[in-house]
Amino acid sequence: MKRTHWQRKDVSEHYLEQVRGGIPYGPDQTKMMLNVINHFQTSPRTVIDVGCGNGFLAEILLQMYPRASAILIDHSEPMIDAAKEHMRQYKDRCEFLLADFSHGLKQVSTIDSVDCIVSGFAIHHLPDEQKQRVYQQIYDLLADGGVFINIEHVASATPQVEALHDQLFIHHLSTYNNRHYEDVEQEYHERPDKEDNILQRVDIQVDWLRDIGFQHADCFFKWMELSVFGGVK
Repeated sequence: MKRTHWQRKDVSEHYLEQVRGGIPYGPDQTKMMLNVINHFQTSPRTVIDVGCGNGFLAEILLQMYPRASAILIDHSEPMIDAAKEHMRQYKDRCEFLLADFSHGLKQVSTIDSVDCIVSGFAIHHLPDEQKQRVYQQIYDLLADGGVFINIEHVASATPQVEALHDQLFIHHLSTYNNRHYEDVEQEYHERPDKEDNILQRVDIQVDWLRDIGFQHADCFFKWMELSVFGGVK
């Protein structure tokens, strides 16, 4: 992965403080993640969080599955630092890796060994060829019956739908942060990390998963450009 704005402390802090909690239907996305994982893996022991941010998804999984341990990987040092702070109470069950997952995941764990791999708003920063490579490596790391769930920012079908997504997303952020819509709108469209987004439609990505060999690959939740999708090895 090329150097991104997410490696800047100010960008990471802004996201964690003003955006992450204001993402529309965030609780519904994580609830769906848990529903799918629990349907196929009632007691996962090994978890990897790819592009972990502050460890939000890993935290949910360690709360839900007290026998599980997690590896959290991110290419952003400010995000890894935030994850270490956020996950202090789970430090005995966590390993933190500052690494560029676009270069590969084989160093993270052994093949056919992981029960559950999740990712939240991270893989969309990769070009399509690298996305597919990461999905293949995720498949390789999973044990039989292992589950992959990606909570992700995906492309709209048309520019008009994208414009609607932006409008609704900005409204959510302005309400969450109790700020004027116009101020949030300007900040949203001028945000430095926008150029890091390389979005692809969710239906295309689900087809990639099926081609790799994932079973039950599907989009399990979608609101505009926010999607929960994945599959089972």
